[in-house]
Amino acid sequence: MANTTERIGVSYCSLIASKTEWMFREQPIDDIGIDAHMERTDKDGKVQQLLALQIKSGESYFKENKGEYVVFRDIDDRQYNYWTTNTLPCIVVLYNPKDDMCIWQKLTAETIQKTRGGDGKGYYVNVPIDQVYLDDKSNELLLTFTNLPEHMTNYNFLLSQKKFMQIIKDGGIVKLHSEEWVNKCSGKGKTELIVDDGNTITTYSYPYWFPYTLYTDVFPRLFPWADFSVDEDYYEENDEALWRELNCHYDKEDDEWIEVGEPFEVFRESLDPIRYIDHAGEVAEYMLVLSLNELGESFLKIDKYVSQPRPYSSTRPNVGGDLK
Repeated sequence: MANTTERIGVSYCSLIASKTEWMFREQPIDDIGIDAHMERTDKDGKVQQLLALQIKSGESYFKENKGEYVVFRDIDDRQYNYWTTNTLPCIVVLYNPKDDMCIWQKLTAETIQKTRGGDGKGYYVNVPIDQVYLDDKSNELLLTFTNLPEHMTNYNFLLSQKKFMQIIKDGGIVKLHSEEWVNKCSGKGKTELIVDDGNTITTYSYPYWFPYTLYTDVFPRLFPWADFSVDEDYYEENDEALWRELNCHYDKEDDEWIEVGEPFEVFRESLDPIRYIDHAGEVAEYMLVLSLNELGESFLKIDKYVSQPRPYSSTRPNVGGDLK
């Protein structure tokens, strides 16, 4: 990096990284499009993330401001190929020394677009104005950014929940407790797993929002390895109240409910197996019991297989060869 403005940008990124517990390593040779590497570890020293950064500093990079994003166009074929095939996740960071605005965007085949609707020779990236370099929201996003193939990302997602699958397999109990704000399109709510392994009960929180998505659609996506059924004991009082309302008559003189419709157990069997408790039309509360579905059972078998040494794992077929 030759000029002072570029040096200021790198120094600013390094300073912010050190304040947010990222290790920042400037790359002295910038011949393709990587100015620095940035690494984050947990308290035990285990690597959480390793990123490659392209840093652009100066007011000129903010001239094409579209309100919600800034257009970054300084990209050629060589850089595009390098960033999109790199084993490390790559991001571009734009820094404006005039007002210290510092924003970023992923550099992937999805975010990098060709000019002229795909027919041009150049490339550009829309960098969101609200995607501030290393603020709390960005830290959370960057820790999940990966260049792994989709099948590996999905495998790692299942692997992160292997503990819950194994506990169920071994006879433990895993329950999903969730409260959905039904009148809010923001997807606000509360979701947690209550895990009883037979010795201790531990709660795992999922501090995410799921905007514009019904929670009954969220659950099988968040836990694709599970089937769901209601916790009968938890729902009993609510189910009885609904049953009385639809199948009983209250006798004021004798102060008792008289059954005029179907029995409670028959009524209960007709209810939706994935139902919620309605709290004044504002909150839908779920307490569901998880069991292993076919994917969960299969994953545990596959993971057991791939986790053990295999004597012929390095063998490969000889294409077109004849065995003699």
